[in-house]
Amino acid sequence: MTQHRTEAQSDPAPERVEEARRHVRRFRRGVVRAGETILPSAFIIDNRDGSFVMPADPDFWASDQLVLYVPDDGFAEMALLLNAEPFEAAFDEALDRHQAYHGRAGSTEWAKARLDSAKWGGDIFPGSALLDANPLRAVEPALCKRLNQDKNALAEVSELLTRVRPETPVCVGVDHLGMDVRTGVGVMRVEWPREIEGAESAPKVIEALLTGALE
Repeated sequence: MTQHRTEAQSDPAPERVEEARRHVRRFRRGVVRAGETILPSAFIIDNRDGSFVMPADPDFWASDQLVLYVPDDGFAEMALLLNAEPFEAAFDEALDRHQAYHGRAGSTEWAKARLDSAKWGGDIFPGSALLDANPLRAVEPALCKRLNQDKNALAEVSELLTRVRPETPVCVGVDHLGMDVRTGVGVMRVEWPREIEGAESAPKVIEALLTGALE
């Protein structure tokens, strides 16, 4: 990442940090570059610490430096420098979350990766400024259950906030910045108009959105 630091601004404005915080959560698929090896990746963000969990075949460890590009390996994409290590996912909640987002994975090898830093749009962001534990983790199962009680209401809220109406939507994740809705064509990100500040207020915000969408 040294070259990135010489080419980019390392102290972005607060509004850029906020934009990057939202952007990094918009994707659950990307491309991993491990040295000269390029691998498609389907990942989740672990609620407990904000790390990435993803399948890792042997080529994944071809280099000490791993860069995850979201949503793809292109000039304008966000480049995430990762510190990854092998992860035993067989009996871990992360495997259930990954399956909810992406279906059953064929891999038996997994990686858990911390975000060291990110480069995006000419700025460098420290990983700690973009990803952390989900503050709604304790109430997330209840929020998902409520959102999935009425699929029409879930579709209405999604359309209200994104202008895209999903078919057969299933809410698979909720955090302070938005929710992840699995559809027939993948996972779509639905961002809240404002950040939810604390688990205590989350049910009221969700209820207001559901009620408002149906009125």
